[in-house]
Amino acid sequence: MIEVFGTRKPDLTAKTRKGLPGSFVELSAGVTHYELRGGSNDECVVLIHGNAAPYVTWDHTIEDLCAAGFRVLRYDVFGHGLSDRPKLRTYDRRFYNAQLADLLGSLDIPYPVSLVGSSQGGSTGACFAAENPGKVKKLALLSPFFDDFAGSRGIGARLVKTPFVGELLLQLMGDAKFIDRAKDIVSADTRTALEREVAEQFRFSGKQRAILANWRGDGLQDATACYESVRDQGIPVLLTWGTVDQKLFGDSMRRLRDLIPEIEYHELEGAGHLAHYEFPDRVNPPLIRFLTV
Repeated sequence: MIEVFGTRKPDLTAKTRKGLPGSFVELSAGVTHYELRGGSNDECVVLIHGNAAPYVTWDHTIEDLCAAGFRVLRYDVFGHGLSDRPKLRTYDRRFYNAQLADLLGSLDIPYPVSLVGSSQGGSTGACFAAENPGKVKKLALLSPFFDDFAGSRGIGARLVKTPFVGELLLQLMGDAKFIDRAKDIVSADTRTALEREVAEQFRFSGKQRAILANWRGDGLQDATACYESVRDQGIPVLLTWGTVDQKLFGDSMRRLRDLIPEIEYHELEGAGHLAHYEFPDRVNPPLIRFLTV
């Protein structure tokens, strides 16, 4: 699965997507891969993944939410999974917000909706709520990006944003670096299973270009203003965080809790960044209670 100089991967098209799982819809910026389960009259919960892996990270979440009586939508954010990788220099927050709004509109899902976001998906959910007042009922944040993360420090983070230099660095690194989930999953067996799923998205062209577009946008810049809007709107918020998370720091989570004093917080001892995937028995019960009450 490692990308090599000069190799040509197939594009994501209707032909290459034929037979792949999930559903696809053409939106204003490209095709989005999604799955929608549950009755049309049930309250809708939208699952937003982060950078660690595409919508497969919700494999152990979606069934329990449906069993609890929710209509559940999960989708691949542009640049991830089987969704398009638009040829833009930057993917910014408005770009991600527009994708979600377009998707909800295309599927005729009424507002308000509840959002569940992991990692950058947490800040995406917060910024969508900030840009669309009154359209988000509840916001669940599972190890969300807030104002700081491990990859934002050092010269490497600056170099990848430099034109041509970033492209060269990613070519030299290859795909394997981005398939490795050692910093996200504690269990070796669980990590291996997820890496097989993550590797699938690298079979198609444009993945490294999309990674750079995300890094060069504002999606991983301080999102305090978005969370302030969530607080000021009075949106109920749930926060979970694993004590061995190697991507997002405890200090950042404490600042988020200080910013939103009414936040419902669950600390998961011994869990890593993708606790909802690795330990669904510890994350799903409080998540379902939060969304139900």
